[in-house]
Amino acid sequence: MEYTPGSTGFTNNLKSKSMPNVKWKRVMLKISGAALAGDCQSIDPKVATQIAEEVARACRLGVEVAIVVGGCNFFCGDTWVSSTGLDRSTAYQIGMMATVMNSVLLQSALEKVGVQARVQTALTMPEVSEPYNRLRAIRHLEKGRVVIFGGIGAGTGNYLFTTDIAAALRASEQAVLKGTNFNGIYECHSGSNSVTVDHTCYREVVSRGITSVDVMALTYCEENGIPVVIFNLLEPGNISRALCGDQVGTLIDQAGRIG
Repeated sequence: MEYTPGSTGFTNNLKSKSMPNVKWKRVMLKISGAALAGDCQSIDPKVATQIAEEVARACRLGVEVAIVVGGCNFFCGDTWVSSTGLDRSTAYQIGMMATVMNSVLLQSALEKVGVQARVQTALTMPEVSEPYNRLRAIRHLEKGRVVIFGGIGAGTGNYLFTTDIAAALRASEQAVLKGTNFNGIYECHSGSNSVTVDHTCYREVVSRGITSVDVMALTYCEENGIPVVIFNLLEPGNISRALCGDQVGTLIDQAGRIG
């Protein structure tokens, strides 16, 4: 059953139009809370709709998509810790709940464009999510559903982990794609510089002290041979292009180039 605007039905298998030129079969998409906010202070409905439509496009090409979303559009724990002295554990627990809010909002946006989606968290929240279960998550993906993991804590079971780490730990998939509100890694590590690096290696990112990706998450990806792509998800078409393995943003891998 194909989805049409206004339809209440959902397609159970979005992979019926699988294309042979898709680079990755299963990917983890990390969406930063800052990008999700767009021009708003919480969540921009236009951005949520754009994400949903582009994820749906990739799913219909045969890509299995799991998502980890940040929560800094609602609450930034590090900011509160540094400016108010708030206990770090308390701040991260609040941030953890913010990621679940974003996850439920994204689930709704995906379902409105005809994509079945499931939210899984390590917290017990039966009213809004399933408990995290790896085998169940894989079955959802194989059936063409998108699985959204609550990020900090809710995605890893440890509230001191960043959502980048959550994405890496959940991604025994083929790639981690981090959608942000900037174009990738800049040559001079400056947001005012419009020149981005197309390809680089894990070690180069760590040695330059680049903060676009959490170092622990990057190390995990390096040890497990998982390529990382950092890209601007606010640019129309970038999400589906990244999910399908097209060149977009900055690719980080072992060799510093597309294999």
